[in-house]
Amino acid sequence: MNALPVFRINLRRARLLKGLTQETIAERAGLAAQHYQDIEAGRRPDIMLSTIERISAAVEEDIATLLTPDAIPEPLRKRGRAAFRIVR
Repeated sequence: MNALPVFRINLRRARLLKGLTQETIAERAGLAAQHYQDIEAGRRPDIMLSTIERISAAVEEDIATLLTPDAIPEPLRKRGRAAFRIVR
């Protein structure tokens, strides 16, 4: 089983649930925004462990949680201009 797709899905869910932008996570992790966007979109087939550690710290989730399928629930979505909005 490839853990990278699970990581990407959980990463996106965690980011959306916390109401954070990709740019915010990239800045917190010390990454270029485009690099982070490529990771979340699956355009990076390989990610260094140190990058995963920095991203997990930036999103404030354990690495184990981000690598466990369905560990983070899908955020509720609301129609509007943005594809995803957090419903509180």
